[in-house]
Parts: sequence; structure tokens; C-alpha cells
Amino acid sequence: MKKGMVRSLSILTLVSVAITGCSSGAPAANKAAEPAKKADAPAAGAAAPASKGPVKVSVFVSGSGVPTPDKDPILQELNKVLNMDLEFNVATSDYTQQLNVKVAGGTPPDIFEVAKIQLEELSKQGLLLDLAPYIDKMPNVKKTFTAEDLTKGKVNGKQYSLLKRGLQQQNALWVRKDWLDKLGLKEPKTLDELKEMLVAFTEKDPDGNGKKDTFGLTGTGDFTSLNAFSPIFAAFGVPVPGNFTIDNGKVNYSTTDPRTTEAIKYIVELIKLGVVDPELMANKGLKDQQKAFQGQAGAIYRAWGELAKDNYVADYKKINPNADWQPVGALTGPGGTFSGFYDQGNVFGRIALPKSLEKKPEVLNKVLEYLDYITEPGKGQTLVNYGIEGKHYEMVNGQMKLLPAISETAYAFQVQLTGRTEGPYLKTKFPNQAKYIDFAYNLPVLKTYNGLIPNPPGVVVDDKNRFEQEEVIKFMYGKRPIAEYVQFVDTMNKTYQLPLYLQEADKALKALGYLK
Repeated sequence: MKKGMVRSLSILTLVSVAITGCSSGAPAANKAAEPAKKADAPAAGAAAPASKGPVKVSVFVSGSGVPTPDKDPILQELNKVLNMDLEFNVATSDYTQQLNVKVAGGTPPDIFEVAKIQLEELSKQGLLLDLAPYIDKMPNVKKTFTAEDLTKGKVNGKQYSLLKRGLQQQNALWVRKDWLDKLGLKEPKTLDELKEMLVAFTEKDPDGNGKKDTFGLTGTGDFTSLNAFSPIFAAFGVPVPGNFTIDNGKVNYSTTDPRTTEAIKYIVELIKLGVVDPELMANKGLKDQQKAFQGQAGAIYRAWGELAKDNYVADYKKINPNADWQPVGALTGPGGTFSGFYDQGNVFGRIALPKSLEKKPEVLNKVLEYLDYITEPGKGQTLVNYGIEGKHYEMVNGQMKLLPAISETAYAFQVQLTGRTEGPYLKTKFPNQAKYIDFAYNLPVLKTYNGLIPNPPGVVVDDKNRFEQEEVIKFMYGKRPIAEYVQFVDTMNKTYQLPLYLQEADKALKALGYLK
């Protein structure tokens, strides 16, 4: 495997593959003597024996695009400060298969990235190191990782992984404020006011061209989010269909929640009124954003980065200099005041260490030192986030100012193995959007848990999902009467074994401590 780093903004998604191979049952190494430290080295949480030369550490992750080590200032600085020879291997495709081969062949990487399903498979086979006894040796990790962060890395109570932290709520309902002002409307705060606004955007010629060529709401046709309608479902007290929640100490499934039928009735009315983009379910990618920028719609539910970044503002200002897209607060409805939902299982990824590292105490201690160094509040977190001071950023009156060369470090996402604290990071990278970042983050949202729940064994998940998606969309678009929703739920329970999913959710959330 080629040595190097990689640029990637995608979240690692893996599938479970049965892995066979050797597992080290070696006992933990005895505590070694404190190593001699370089003058510029960070304070290490892990004790390690003195080394005659750099300790070789291998990392394996998924990504694409590999700058050579001689042109990688972050890699060079990590090696210099930590007295390490870091081999950062990247798989541009078939990552899971390649990792399986390494593990099965008895040559696992010292640090590797895993998705939740594969994490469970590897832990069952005794191939992963329980990190709990080593947390105290990583003071930055211990200080920075919350109890919930650590919990999300556990399997059956064992700390077999650490999160690649990051991700936070970024979505909001955005509206054309200039249209509101022209029509004499205020920001909608209730479902009734939302309907009034959408009707006005459709019927009252907000763009002033004398044509009936606008509609209220646009969005995408991705059932897994149904983004356009997320604020509506939330105002009824439920996330969009297909999500697990915890209500009154018990697992609940949004599709079968009675409040979902009430939300669907409201959506049916909006569609009948003609205020919803008629092509909404066919919109893919950024098609809805493009329609919004072109003045075809006055409301959209999107992340701040897709409307407020400088390049996007410039895009829609070119079309109409008076256009003004602004986020609005959470809507109040029968279920309370919520803006949408956020999955507690949303993570950038997870890193794990092989149990075989117990046989290599020098490498294990260097790995612990490395992971701790790149976790805030250590200087290493600044390094993996922003690169080299004086080249990629500078400090001005105590504030970080990014320099043009920061573009050279886009690959740095890969070396943020323990993640980052997202808010401060985003506001440093996008200072002009700081108010929008905070606005979205502070919106009240419903908590969901899909990312923490495995699918039950022995069921055909795709069949259940396909049926569920098709029928819910039929109800929303009036192609199936809402009176038949009870029958639909009955089919979900009996034919598609929904109770098994609920049982698996209950088991998983109890194991993680979310349920008692």
C-alpha cells in the first residue's frame, strides 16, 4: 500500500464481512519507564520505553487522493514532534475487503477506521483492543471526549473504539426574507403561519414578474430525510418516517406514531393547495437549491453551508441582487417547538486498535501518545485542523487567521483521527457564516438513534424499507387514503416484522445506556 495522506470529506460507510484470522490473547504489557522527551515534544500521557529512533506507526483509512509524504507538512510535523515514522495508508476503493485481508493475515494496521457493523464483528472475534484501561494515559482524550462520545464507541460495554468526533446540527428552514417583506409577512412561527406564507409565495407574485410561476416550498425526494417536510413533522412532535426515538423511556418508531398521520394530513393539504414544488420527489442533489436560487420557490430546508457560504450567496445574488435567504426559527405545532431531528448516531467514523498491539508495548504507547496529541486541547489538534503556523495560518491579536495556503490542507480531514470540536472549527474556517452556524446548532431538534441501532438478523431490510417508503409517499400525495394508515401499520408489523426492529433497538439502546 502506498504511503501518504488523503483528501476526503465523505463519511466512512462500511458493510459487515465475516473475518477469520488470528487473535492475540497476549496480556497487557507491563508499564514501561518514562521516555526521554524532546524539548519541543508534547507532554505524553502514555509511558513508553526510550527509543533509539522513530517508532513506526501504521494507519489505514478509506479515502481518495494521496499527496506524497515529502509534500505533506502535517505528516512531517507529526513525525518530527512525536519521534514517529507514520505510515498513513489510504484505500481509494474496497476498503473493507482490504482491511479484512490485513486482519485475517495477522498484519492489522496499528490504527484503523471501522463502521459500527464491522466494529461489532471484529469485537465478537476478540480482535480489538479494549481502550478503557488506556484512557487515563490519554489526558486530552479523557478531557475532551464526553461520556456520550465514549459510549458511542462501545460494544457490549467494552471501549473497542473512539469516535471521529464532529458533525452537529446544521439544518434550518430558510426563506426569502425579501419576499416576506414585499408581501408584508412576518417570519412564520406556527404551522398556520407557515401555510399562510407558502400560499402567499405561490399566489401573490412575490417576484413581481406578473406571472404565476413561483411556489412556496421545494426540497429533495430522499425518503431517508424527507428534508422539505422535516420542520412540519417536528412541529407535530415526530421526526420524519423511518426513525427511532425514545419516548417516555421506551423505543418508538416514527412511521407508526399516531402523530405522523396528523403531520401527513397537513402535508396532503399543502400539496393540494399547490404550494409544494410539483417535482419535489424527483429532485436530486442540489436541484432544489438551484430552483430556490433561480426564484422558483421561497422556502427550503437545508444546511447553512448550502445557502450561506460566500460562493452560494454570490450565485443567487447574480440572479437577483435583492434576494435575501435567511433561516427562521423552529415552528410551534401540536407536538411542541422543534425545527427538525438529529440522529445521535451521526459520526464521522470510528477508529480502533488491534488487540495484537498488546504484544508491541513501544508501538502501543506511541499510538496512545499520537492519538492524545491530535486531540484538543493539544497543539496537535491545531496542527491536524489547520496545518503549520506561519504557512497555513497566523495568530493575530489572539485570533486565528487562515492564510491562502490553507487550501493545501484539505486532506487534513483524514488525519483528524479523533475528530474535532465542530463549532469552533467551522467558525474558524467560515468566519462570515459564524452566525448561521450558531443559529442552526442552537435550534431545538428531536433526537433520533438510527445510527446506533443494528438491523435485526434474519430479515430482508431492503424489502421492508422499499414497502415503507412507497406507501408513505402514496399517503403524502393522496394516492392512498389516510384512513388506510392503520392497515399499512398492520402490514409493517406482520409482513415486514417491525417488532423485531424495535426489539433490536431496545437491546442496543439499553446496552449503550440510553434506556434502562
